[in-house]
Amino acid sequence: MTRLSYTKALDRVLGPLGFVRDKKDWVRIRGDIWDCVNLQKSWIDGAVTVSLYGKDLETDRVLRSIECGVVLGVIPVAERIGILIDGYDRWWKNDPNGPLELSEAVREHAIPWFDRIQTLEDQASIWYSRTATGRPWGRQHLGELAITLFRLGAIDEALSFFDAPVPKTANPHTVATGRCVQRWLEGHKRSV
Repeated sequence: MTRLSYTKALDRVLGPLGFVRDKKDWVRIRGDIWDCVNLQKSWIDGAVTVSLYGKDLETDRVLRSIECGVVLGVIPVAERIGILIDGYDRWWKNDPNGPLELSEAVREHAIPWFDRIQTLEDQASIWYSRTATGRPWGRQHLGELAITLFRLGAIDEALSFFDAPVPKTANPHTVATGRCVQRWLEGHKRSV
């Protein structure tokens, strides 16, 4: 009897849930939500793990439509399966039960991780920490949060993130893209 591969084990779990495999990625589209399960293999020792990615395709489309000196777009929200299991990164290697164990972990932990995002409000609060206080210019997903709030009709709240002073240590790319999103939002506020 041949041992079940990681790919086949994940196919069995993800296929019935609407995920379509392309090489080592399984992708599902739910309305505007893009879910991706990625099987990663270590180049060092051949161990495998799974990373999960999510993004909103309409938010991505809006960001890409904004004229800017750099290309804008959604950076997918990401998580590793091990973090969801017990808070630790986890890799499987040379384990005969590994494919079934990993695919069961995906069923038990990854699918609920994806399914908690159903609305724009979920995205703003869960993916982008809408109510987090502190340094807005330190947010990796500042543009995504601002466009999500715009789509929710909360344009003043979206613009408020750009009012904070830019610290000297801010990532220049975040500042450049943030200013482009800010100008775009201000243009839309004037036209309303």
